[in-house]
Amino acid sequence: MSDASAFEVEFPKYLDGYEFETESKGYLFDVIVRSGTRQWSVTVYDVARLHQEVSDEVQASGGFALSNLLVVDRVTRSTIFDALSELANSDFVEFSQVEI
Repeated sequence: MSDASAFEVEFPKYLDGYEFETESKGYLFDVIVRSGTRQWSVTVYDVARLHQEVSDEVQASGGFALSNLLVVDRVTRSTIFDALSELANSDFVEFSQVEI
């Protein structure tokens, strides 16, 4: 078992300088989380934007699926990091590893 408190977060390069716009949009793709030898690509949504996306997708195609989804209050570096810190306590069992 890896040390649950030891993890790294790599935010997408395109976030630099666009934090306000990203928070306003309510989503962020391709957040890389590493813990030990494992890594995950995580998609982050705020609650309001996720509700909108799910409603639109279900209406259009009848369903919605997304692996490695993290839902936060606001899409900011600090709220994402705080939420990931909580998930680290369970050794990220909620996430599925993917090849990156």
